Amino acid sequence: MKRHMWMVLALGLGLMTPGCILTSGQIQIDFALPNFTGNSVTGIDGTTIALTTEKEYKDNKDKLKALSDLAVLGKFPNNSATPVNVTVWMTRTESAYTTETGLMSDPTLVQLWGPFSVAGNATTVIDWNKSAQLFTVAGKAALLNEAKTDGNFSLYAIGPSGQAYDFTVANGALVLVIDVGI
Repeated sequence: MKRHMWMVLALGLGLMTPGCILTSGQIQIDFALPNFTGNSVTGIDGTTIALTTEKEYKDNKDKLKALSDLAVLGKFPNNSATPVNVTVWMTRTESAYTTETGLMSDPTLVQLWGPFSVAGNATTVIDWNKSAQLFTVAGKAALLNEAKTDGNFSLYAIGPSGQAYDFTVANGALVLVIDVGI
């Protein structure tokens, strides 16, 4: 018991010592994504993200220091018998493209993560660990920039250009872990 009392006292003194004030922390923002599709014949869907609708983001935007971790999570059912490689792209402005050609011509386009393979008539679930391996350096930088500026951008998932594909993004979420300082 005496040993524990000394630890508590030492920790308390450390917090009261000048220069040892807690000045940073992390917040996690979970942004639910609607279900959307990627189909080379009927068109692509995307979703617009407005971080400003999230209370945690609004409360801490002015203190944002870095993006320490991030994930795009969800289920990716392949609706065709042909395997498909899925890539997630981000436009740095709000957009509503319905064709891959239109999306690829956007000057603000950046590859966020991927590709990853989904077998024919199968579903691939992307969890935190799988997602971490799929992010590109440019994608992370673009997301951090968007979080520091207006917080509005759009996400799209598409298959390989020139190939037939048909998949769905279901139960998706964009999760950002942001370092903040006081």
